[in-house]
Parts: sequence; C-alpha cells; structure tokens
Amino acid sequence: WLDVVQGLNTVITTFQPVEIMKTNKIIDSEENIGITTDIENWLNDTEITLTHRNVTKIGLDQIFITPDVEIKNENIGGELKFYHDSGDVLRKWDEILIVAEEQQGKSSLLKYHYRDQLIKGFLPLYISAAEIKKSNTEEIIKKQLKKQYNNLSFDDYINSNKAILLLDNVDQIGLNPKYRNILLSEFNKIFIKKIYTSQISYLLMINDIPPLLNFTKAEILGLGHKKREKLIQKWVSLGIEETIQEKDLYERCDDLKERLNTIVKRNIVPSKPIYILMMLQMFEAHKNLNLELSSHGHCYQQLIYQSFENAKINEREYDKYLNVLTELAWRIFVKESDLNAYELEEFFSYYQKEFLNIDKEIILKKLVGHSILMKNGIYTGFKYPYIFYFFVGKKIAESFSEDEEAKVKVDYLIDNMHREDFANILIFITHHTKDAWVLDKINNIMQSLFDSNEEASLEKSQLKFMDEFMKQIPEIIIEQRVVQSERDKHNENLDLAERSGNHEINKLEANYVDVSKDILANINKAFKGMEISGQIIRNRHASLKRRALNDLAIKSIKSGLRFLQYFIQVTDIAKKEIVQLISQQLAENPSLSNKEIEKYAENAYTHLTYNVMQAVIRKIAASIGSKEALEVYDNIKEENETPALILLNQCIHLHFNKKLDMSKISNTADQLRSNPVCFRILKELIVQHIYMFPTDYKEKQQLSQLLRLPIQQQNIIGKKQKSLA
Repeated sequence: WLDVVQGLNTVITTFQPVEIMKTNKIIDSEENIGITTDIENWLNDTEITLTHRNVTKIGLDQIFITPDVEIKNENIGGELKFYHDSGDVLRKWDEILIVAEEQQGKSSLLKYHYRDQLIKGFLPLYISAAEIKKSNTEEIIKKQLKKQYNNLSFDDYINSNKAILLLDNVDQIGLNPKYRNILLSEFNKIFIKKIYTSQISYLLMINDIPPLLNFTKAEILGLGHKKREKLIQKWVSLGIEETIQEKDLYERCDDLKERLNTIVKRNIVPSKPIYILMMLQMFEAHKNLNLELSSHGHCYQQLIYQSFENAKINEREYDKYLNVLTELAWRIFVKESDLNAYELEEFFSYYQKEFLNIDKEIILKKLVGHSILMKNGIYTGFKYPYIFYFFVGKKIAESFSEDEEAKVKVDYLIDNMHREDFANILIFITHHTKDAWVLDKINNIMQSLFDSNEEASLEKSQLKFMDEFMKQIPEIIIEQRVVQSERDKHNENLDLAERSGNHEINKLEANYVDVSKDILANINKAFKGMEISGQIIRNRHASLKRRALNDLAIKSIKSGLRFLQYFIQVTDIAKKEIVQLISQQLAENPSLSNKEIEKYAENAYTHLTYNVMQAVIRKIAASIGSKEALEVYDNIKEENETPALILLNQCIHLHFNKKLDMSKISNTADQLRSNPVCFRILKELIVQHIYMFPTDYKEKQQLSQLLRLPIQQQNIIGKKQKSLA
C-alpha cells in the first residue's frame, strides 16, 4: 500500500489537465450571442482530405498540434536560439505577426486560437487579408460579423473590450501601401489583440510598415521530434482514444515514428504538418502504385504527385513532367549547382533536341508556382532536397546499365559517401531499383572501411583496462518515472541537438584525437553506409533473398565494429596525452591535489571510452536493424557469439520490437554477466526501455532479479519501515 500511495503521489504531482477544445455555440446566453454554423464547420475543417480506418470524418481538433515558433526579435546573446510553443506565444502577446512558408499551418493555427479565445469568453474575428479591397474598417468588420456571429452588432462588438483580430496572410492585402497602413492603424485602435500571419519573406519589408513595428515576430518551425510524436499519438488513437492501451499506443507510435523519421530525415522532406499527415495516411493505406519503387519511394512519389495535383497538371501529362524533372535534376547534379538563366535556356534547348517539344514557360510556371522548383534571383533549382534526390536517383537507376557517365557518377557518390547529400542520393537510388549492382557497390565499400582492424569483440580481456572504473561508478537503479515525461525529455534533447546542428556523428567526431580528415571521412562513410544498408533491409526484406539480406547486415555490422576496435586502439595509444589534456583542464581548480587530478583525469578518459562504446552499439543497432528481419540478426549472433554481437542483437530486439522478452533478456544476461562493461551496457539499455515504455511492477521485479537492479521504490519503502520501527 505504501507503493500505491507513492504511485498516486507521483501521478498527482505530475498531473497536467488537458483542455478539451469544445466550442460552445452560445457565447453569451443573456444576449443569445453565438457563432454561426458556417464558422463552427470552418473551425473543424482540415481543408485536406484525410482517411483513417477508425474514423469516418477527421476534424481539425482531433489532429491539430500547436507547432513551435522562434521569436525573431527576442533579445538573446550569442548564437543560441530559443523556441516556444505557439499556443503559449499566442496567449502571451497581444500583437503578433506569425510568419511561415506555405503549407506550414498558419491558418490552422489561427483556427486553433479562434477556438481557444471563444472558450475564454473573447470574441475573435477571422479575416482573410486577400479579400480586403477597401480600407473601410467598419464595412470589413460588419461583413465578417454577419458571417461569423449571431446577434452581434458592430457597436456591441467594438465596445465589448473582447474583440480579437485574426488577420490571415496580411502580405496579400489588396491595397496600396498608403491605404494598407491606414487600415492596419485602424485595426490597432479597435482590437484589444491582433494576430496576423504572412509569408516569411514579408519580414524583409516590415520596417516600411509603421503599424506593424511593435508587433512580436514569430516564425513557425517544422514539427520537431516532440511535436511529431504528439501528432502520431493523436493519429494512432483516432476513434479508440478511450480504449487503446498505453503500451499499444507507444509501440504503434514508435513504429510509425521510425518510418516517418527515416523519410523526413534531417529536413529532406520539410516536416510540415500536412506532409506528416499525408505520410501517416499513406502508411495507413499501404498504397502500392509502382512495384519498382520501395515503400519509402512510394511516399516520396506521392508527395510529388500531390504537388502535380495542386498545380492542376493532367494525369496524362505526368510522364512529361517527370521526365523534365529527371533530366533537369541530372543536369544540376552534374554541374553541382543550380542553373542560371542562360544555363536553363541551354538545358531546354538540349531537352527539345532529345525529346519531343514542350512549352517550357507553362512547365516552369506550374513547377515554380507549386513548390517543386524555386527561383533564387537568376538561378533555378529544386525547392526541397527530397525532390532533387528523388529524380537524380531515378536517372541513375534507369540509365546505369547503359550509360558510362552514370557508372562514373555512382563510383564518385560511393567514394564520397561521407557527404550527407551524396549518401542521400544513394539511398534514393535504392528506392528506384532492385538491381544487384547497388548491393554489390555498398557491400564492397563497407568491407573496405577500417579493413586493417579486426572487429571489436568486447571480450572481458579486451576491456580489462576499465575494471577499476567499473567498480567505482554508481550502481544503476530503476527509478519511478512517468513514461510520457521521459519521452518528452528525450524528444526535446533530439530537437535541441537537431536545431543546433549537433547530430550524433558530430558528437562522436568531437571525441577524436589527432585524426586526419581521411579518417573522419571513413567514420562518416561507415555510419552512412550502415544507414543505407538498413534502409534497403527495411524496404526490401520481403523480396531480397536471405543471403543478400545477411551480406548487407553482416558487412555493415562488421564495419561498425571495426571502427569501434579502431577507436579503442587509438584512444589506448593516446591515453597518456588524453589524460594529460584533461589534467590541464582540472588543474585550474586549486582545491584539487595532483593525485586527485590524476585520478579524475583517468576516470574521465575511461568514461569517454565507455560512452563511445555504448553509443556505437546503439548507433549500429538503430541504423542496420529491422523489425521484419530479426531472424537475420539472430543468425549472425549464433554464428559468432562475441559479447559485442550478443549485446548488439539484444539492442536491435529492444529498439525494433519495443517489447521486453524476459527469456531473451535472461539468456543475454547469463552470457554477459561475467563481463562487467557489457553487463553494465545491457542494464542501461533495459532501464532506458523501462523509462520509455509502460512496464508493470512484476516485470520490473523480474528484471531487478535478473540484472541485479535495485528498484528505487523498494528503497523508499525500506526507509519508511525502518523509521516507523
């Protein structure tokens, strides 16, 4: 019962009420003032067609997530930027200009705030700036009041002290600068709160618009890890909000998030809400339109087709547009830069010699106007990286067997795979072709990396230098933590790292001592190669033969373990210099004796080595693993049961299966128990899983016994019982 009390106390102290966004049609019962049926329908309209197996019609309130924003005029020092939840920002400031790219969710955010302010008893008014053709504020407001409210006169509205203006796309006001400024100045006087939206480019002219000078400027960001998870959770629980079990929710959420993150991958696809929802819908529908494309290839293709639909391109012309984009992407790739006006003209001249005549003006207008291509001064290129990579990959896949230039370029891509853009193009090639040459090229490069090193086995004898360190570090305890809070913290850390440009590989690179650029390139190649191999396994697991799957997995795993062995050897050779460097830093603290400094430095060195070992094992598992191909990794482990492969196999199962298999964990624990370093890493993997997924108390007790992990709750109860005695 003490356990129950403590659990209730944890829930109560961490409880955050969820505000249910139900709009009451009647705002003032005495005056019978309420919103119209049209505005109520508009507030819940997603404005895109979404289908879900559990819900007939999806409303905006069911899937909307408030995006994060960056405050543009926030007074901060250095390069550090602060990000805020847009819902908090809208409630905090009374004059705000929200800027964003197209389809970033500006109008949906205004709908959210409209609903939020209605609940609080205010009277928001939505106006589309594109409809404003006159500066008569009274006429504009009266017209919108009639559309949006019942029984609310103009005089009552402006005298209510509750009037809030939501002006959408202020950059599209159909007035000249003089009358635009007059109109905005009048709005400033009438409304107690003003929230405007515009395209991000509008910030460049903001200093020429006096009525907007005092506005707080905020830019909507793409959905980061935390917000994406919230959106996925909403999607997964649609229609079954009250019955879905927490464990099922998190497992399904992580499965979708894994697939989604692979596609979005460092902004290859902008993480706009509309794109995220379209991809979730594709995963739901399992559309297979082209058997030559991988599952991820389908997603990219559908996003491109959606842009074609928005541009009102006839389906019969899709092939023509796809061909133009393929040839244009190839020209830009070969040239290694966007095309200037002369080069673009030259490209179309070449194109019309090779293919049938086209109307380049119409094609360019549609492609630029619907965010497939973009013009930047005199240069023309692709708007988003995924479109460029898709078409370069398509060109190489289609022409490799008969075009010598394509073969030369593939070798160039492989040799420079450490570059992010080249690694991405290689991934996109695998989306377009099943030909064996792709696998051969990737296997060959993975086999060549760190080939002068053996694979790290992490045998006890190899890690003897860490014995003293392992005795000194505190024992891991299973603490009582709230799963969602832990997941939020984890996602916040990922967002912080991503937004500041600190990806995992950058963190690892920072730890290298006296290594050449070639070595850093090879390290990057190893990790990029593992990601490519992992994507092929996840996308082609059903059609690739066992031998091909096994070769891809084993060659990538061995490459990662050879790098780990290289790291252990290099840091061992450089141990004296590393300890000396750390000692110099610690020597600045006058309270430490020379002996203490030396001891701290030794521990810091060993801790660094331990953390890199653990990080590399996790990275290999996340990169090469696949839920559908678990038997491949089991076979690899059974062929050579080194501590490294045993640990890696367990890590893959935890990462992709999302479940605690007690029998498997017990076997792993028995195999690693005599190896202090690997046993410690195993404990950390299990405890991290417990914090990220709901685990009942019986399972925790089993794990506590299996892994000798104390449970914090038991310690607390023990202390209470002693004090009572």
